[in-house]
Amino acid sequence: HYLTLLTNAMTKGISSQEKNMDLEKICNEILKSDKDIVLVAVSYRADYSFKEREGVKSFETKEDIEKSLADASLRWVTRRSHRELGEPIYAMAKYEKVKRITAPLGRYGIILCVLLPTSDAEKIATNVIKLVKKYSDS
Repeated sequence: HYLTLLTNAMTKGISSQEKNMDLEKICNEILKSDKDIVLVAVSYRADYSFKEREGVKSFETKEDIEKSLADASLRWVTRRSHRELGEPIYAMAKYEKVKRITAPLGRYGIILCVLLPTSDAEKIATNVIKLVKKYSDS
């Protein structure tokens, strides 16, 4: 299981004081926060959850979403290595059919949001980061 292997490699040495993450609750909170969010996927260590907006046809299967989370986690590790630029806050990609934002969930997690192509990704990313700050473990 690709995501588990990658996440385990990223999280060696986690203290026993980490917060309990309710990933499903986090997905629901984020999805409810903006009508332009069509899918939310969250991973934290070896666990992950995702939620799609009702009535919206997804472009990705469950396996695609899991791979996207793993890939996003790997890219996030790379972004964090560019210390001269400061800590990464979020990343955004624009595709033909959607926009995607990636943001950290504390130190050991990642949030992936799929947005409508006409959405304001920067506004949504800023709101998502504020919303999940209470779950921060860093």
